[in-house]
Amino acid sequence: MGIRKTHGVLIAGVAAVGLLAAGYGTAQGVTAVPSAGGAQHTEQGAQAADSDYESTLKLSDGRVVDVRLVKGTGVQERHHAAGSTKWTKWHTLYKTKSDLCQGVDLAETNGTVSLIADFGLYCYDGEPPTESVAGVGTGDLADWDINITKDFDGWEDTTIADDGSRVLFVYNSDAGLYSLGWEQSEGFGEVQSPKD
Repeated sequence: MGIRKTHGVLIAGVAAVGLLAAGYGTAQGVTAVPSAGGAQHTEQGAQAADSDYESTLKLSDGRVVDVRLVKGTGVQERHHAAGSTKWTKWHTLYKTKSDLCQGVDLAETNGTVSLIADFGLYCYDGEPPTESVAGVGTGDLADWDINITKDFDGWEDTTIADDGSRVLFVYNSDAGLYSLGWEQSEGFGEVQSPKD
């Protein structure tokens, strides 16, 4: 392992310890649930089985949320109550005409759901995303807070506080750790870069 990679791993490790000490936990209650299209999401960061552009997540309270990326439309969400099989209508969370990119990731802790998705011209061919979507849904999941970071390599992971009141989106680059925080009382903050 080279010095550069060791340094990146060390920074990510220190950041993770700091986040846990600050009260952030990990996703809990994440269970594989087939969606109508057969896609599954088994844990935070896992790809959908049949489609990289759709993830379904069973929440700790039994509800189920399904998020998909639709070419020419953007990010759409639907959900259903615990014990029900009747889905809500698809709701567009973010509209874009850009190409789909890198799939969609969901995580949940204590009823707070985090969403990561990316879009960009020729992104499916290896170009970096130009629109990185960070989303948080709470309560009845009818309304989501959405943040778009332009010309960014995309969020890699989320950490959700044990009580669901805070979410931290992170990206560990060669330059250092980028982060974006969300708080239930204030919504999204500003992207923090290694230069800050």
